[in-house]
Amino acid sequence: MDHHQDRTYAETDFPAQTEFTITRSSEGLEVTGTCPACGGLTSMTFDYGPPDGVKGLFRNKNSASLPETVTVYCECGYVHANRPESALDRGCGAFWKVKMP
Repeated sequence: MDHHQDRTYAETDFPAQTEFTITRSSEGLEVTGTCPACGGLTSMTFDYGPPDGVKGLFRNKNSASLPETVTVYCECGYVHANRPESALDRGCGAFWKVKMP
């Protein structure tokens, strides 16, 4: 459930989060949960790389090796005051680590 709170944009590093769902798809791993800063629902997909392993989070979709953690950014999609046009995320500026399964 989305319990978004209005919050001024601020790049803020939060402690590792554990209440996130990690789902495998044909594109990669999708990490979904609630932003610890603004409470908005957020989801990021970490793409599989091509078989030669030059791009993407993982070597390829058949790879058994995953990184221990990934950095997730708030992607709630709400407009937050003072969000710079150059911001790469679509959220409040919060980011945190999530442990991979």
